[in-house]
Amino acid sequence: MKKSLLILFLFSNILSAENIPSPFSTGVSFSGYDSRYYTKRQETVWLRGEVCLKNLVLVFPEGECAKHKVFLEKRGDIYLGSYLFENKNIYLSYGNRFRPLNHFFFLREKFDFSSFWFLEQPTVRTGFLGLKFGESILGTYYAENSADKRPGFFFKPYKNYLELAYSPQTKEGFVLFEFPSSEERKSEKRPYWFRTEIFGTKADAQGIVSASWSDKEKDKRIFASGFRGRAGQLFQLSERTDLEEKAELFRFVWEPGPYRRLQFAESSRYSYDGKEIYSAESVLGRMEILEFPWFAILAQARAYHFSDHSSWVFGKGLYIAYQKKFWRWELGQEWRKNGDKLTEAGLQISLGKNWKIYSSLIYAEEKNLYPAFAEESITPEETGLVVTDKSFYSFLRIFHPYFSIHIRHTREKEGKGDGLSMRFQVYIPVFD
Repeated sequence: MKKSLLILFLFSNILSAENIPSPFSTGVSFSGYDSRYYTKRQETVWLRGEVCLKNLVLVFPEGECAKHKVFLEKRGDIYLGSYLFENKNIYLSYGNRFRPLNHFFFLREKFDFSSFWFLEQPTVRTGFLGLKFGESILGTYYAENSADKRPGFFFKPYKNYLELAYSPQTKEGFVLFEFPSSEERKSEKRPYWFRTEIFGTKADAQGIVSASWSDKEKDKRIFASGFRGRAGQLFQLSERTDLEEKAELFRFVWEPGPYRRLQFAESSRYSYDGKEIYSAESVLGRMEILEFPWFAILAQARAYHFSDHSSWVFGKGLYIAYQKKFWRWELGQEWRKNGDKLTEAGLQISLGKNWKIYSSLIYAEEKNLYPAFAEESITPEETGLVVTDKSFYSFLRIFHPYFSIHIRHTREKEGKGDGLSMRFQVYIPVFD
């Protein structure tokens, strides 16, 4: 296994990952979750093709190359096929992969998603027909269970900055607004970005809003985000959350320089009828007390407040860390005034242009009375904070344009049960 990973690492750095996705490619995906309450697994094998028929069909105007894309896959035990046709005037697609919008939550499959930003996300069965006017597109769509009796509508006013969609059948709306766009962020190094993705009905809107500014040369950053979604995405507690429960997160981070951070976070959990049933707040301050070329000693102060306790809980921590542009790691311990102890570790590094590794870990004493905040992925591009009372909580994300893995491992207090969530995906370009 170790030799295979080493070969994959070396080989993938030799390959050029600049022209992706390639016209013909294949891949596999495995997603699984296993705990004492729930077990589910899904395997997907797929083949993707894209051709230009300009030289074969004479009806296209000279200089235009209409896109023809085919996506064949075996998702679990089900065989699926998807097709897309697109030229400068028309967008037409049908199946379980292609859609004209980049909105992450738009009609996607609930259990699985693609970690590769360039690859089409798995969706429910859909059909799209759109008319293009320059950089704009307006059209209608069919979607299984949400727009199969009455068609939905979508609109992109200009490029990929704004996307709108609405289903009269379910009264669900979808809004994406970002600047710069995802495509521009990959090709241009701008210090700022803003992105919001909202979906759902007027009474039950969900989604994420985030904004950031950074100066990577000086290790400065300001980041703010808000998220509303399923309670299970933000609360990993011994007490099971109901599937109908919702949760919200607000997070603000200010890093004025290396090793310095001020952070505020608030998470709230709501019942199906909108009543708040639990909330948690955290205020954190951190700065260096000793700095050396390859590491620094950090002092940290943090205050917590939980809705089931009337008073704030204060903690102090000592950490060893390293921070330089695309490399960060830290390891330390926090002692709370009430006697709770918490060990934390984090890793965030980039290797070359393509490899990105992110990991976080929390180990809590069995006798701890209060939960902790753990960093976790919400979408392939966004991270948030999860409120957890597990005795062990770890998260690992490794990404390369040809390989991606997500692993989350948790353990309840007194060893009452482990939970393991894994997503393993491989992308293989066949030929250009």
